[in-house]
Amino acid sequence: MAFPRGRHAMIGSRLGRWIIDEEIGRGGMGRVFLAHEDPGGRSAAIKVLSAELAQEPGFLQRFEREIEILNRLSHPNIVKFFDSGAQDGHFYYSMEYVNGESFEEILRDKGRVPWKEVLDAALQICPALKHAHDHGVVHRDIKPPNLLRTEAGIIKLTDFGIAKVFAGRQLTTTGGVVGTAEYLSPEQASGKPATKRSDLYSLGAVLYTLLTGKTPFLGTTTAELLHKHLYGRFDRPQKIVPAIPHELDEIICQLLEKDPARRPPDSLVLHRQLDSLRRKIERKGQLTVHSLGKDSTLSENLQEVSDESAEGPATFVSRMVRNELLESQKQEGTLLQVIHRPWVLATMFAGCVGILLWTFWPKPKPDPEYLFAKGKDLMAMPSPEVWETAWNDYLEPLSRIPGNPHQQEIEEFREKIDDRATLRRALVGIKDTGPMSEAQRFYLRGLRLCREGDLDSARRVWRSVVSSFQEVKSEDRWVQLAQTALTELDSRSSASPRSEEAARAALKDARAMKEKDKSKADKILQGLLYLYGGDPAFAELVKEVEAERNR
Repeated sequence: MAFPRGRHAMIGSRLGRWIIDEEIGRGGMGRVFLAHEDPGGRSAAIKVLSAELAQEPGFLQRFEREIEILNRLSHPNIVKFFDSGAQDGHFYYSMEYVNGESFEEILRDKGRVPWKEVLDAALQICPALKHAHDHGVVHRDIKPPNLLRTEAGIIKLTDFGIAKVFAGRQLTTTGGVVGTAEYLSPEQASGKPATKRSDLYSLGAVLYTLLTGKTPFLGTTTAELLHKHLYGRFDRPQKIVPAIPHELDEIICQLLEKDPARRPPDSLVLHRQLDSLRRKIERKGQLTVHSLGKDSTLSENLQEVSDESAEGPATFVSRMVRNELLESQKQEGTLLQVIHRPWVLATMFAGCVGILLWTFWPKPKPDPEYLFAKGKDLMAMPSPEVWETAWNDYLEPLSRIPGNPHQQEIEEFREKIDDRATLRRALVGIKDTGPMSEAQRFYLRGLRLCREGDLDSARRVWRSVVSSFQEVKSEDRWVQLAQTALTELDSRSSASPRSEEAARAALKDARAMKEKDKSKADKILQGLLYLYGGDPAFAELVKEVEAERNR
């Protein structure tokens, strides 16, 4: 069976347990569709390998390897794998649908991203890369289109199509270049194997692009770009956007070092650097606010010193510096005298030996039951901050132990942490959005109902938005969006006509039991009116139900 042609050819068809709703993307290997689960209604993104490429062993092997990689990864900042299969010559897999934008779309809309948002994104990407690297996976294609941001602000890493598995057989020719030229590491540009530090270089190029609105190197050909990654120099981000903090500028430049050994050793170290910067910025903000009330006192004290001394400013400062140096030399001399005593040197030597023995002494393997018990106890506490400790110190290490018996519980705990993070970010987003108009509120309610699979309720809400607010000038935007949503919904629904069979069977039952149990019959009729009232497709049925109720 040939791969369907045309943008809407697969809409409404079934792949396994999924019903295709719409095409949301396409690439060199095939297409990506939005689908819903039947039964269940859960949304998913379905990646389908094109039929032509499925005939090529190399492409099919690459597609199957991407499935294998996603199946082994489980992290809040990596798209979640659902299932895979083959049907009528279509090889596909399903994964978490991320309702948001890629950073490529954000850059196209905004030009560049504020540095605080970039810092937040980097702090979320680092744990995702650490999780992948810990499971032996190098992504090899970190770029803005592969980084998605949900409406709640959560970053999701996706598209492991060309990822390399450590010790795995390579699908590319030795010396070949794999990746996207604008974000490729120098070692990849020269045809050398990619490592986890290659991913960090690519991440640095992405962060540079988000901060400045342009890639570190520009070129008209791929060869020119690769040459610049190997030998070119770039402008520091702070030179282009002076508002970027100096420490963040330094971190980006370190990530973009030509020599991998001069980059951070791994994403955990990078995360600590970024988190330290974040906390420093937060402290600086608190100190600035706190110090505002003390400025006048400081000025008064300085004025008193100035009044008491007849020295000029230069003489006064010179005397202070000289006194400070003399005091420092005295303290330093005393300290050296203490350190040079034999018993102090012996104690320091013994301490160094103890630290070396503790560092390199073989550590016992962690007991899975101990890790699970500690993680479970912390997850039972009401504080979400403690949950992060439970995940980082106990549950995540346990998830890496092969064959541990608590994988299902670990997944449930991970989802609990993810859900809490989603709620927290959503609440922050609500705080920043300001007041919401009535038409906007009802339009968004329709969107939520649509995502939940309740298309009839969504249709009723959007119709009400149009009819109620179409004459209110300030609500034009939301009225137009509701009209567009109705048109789109009707065009998709028209391909599969709805049946009145079940509803008419319920009406027949209500008529039959009206003499025996009028109360139960009225409940059935009332339920039918609630479900189908205002739906033009069931207008005739609604009239019959109303007539039956009035008898």
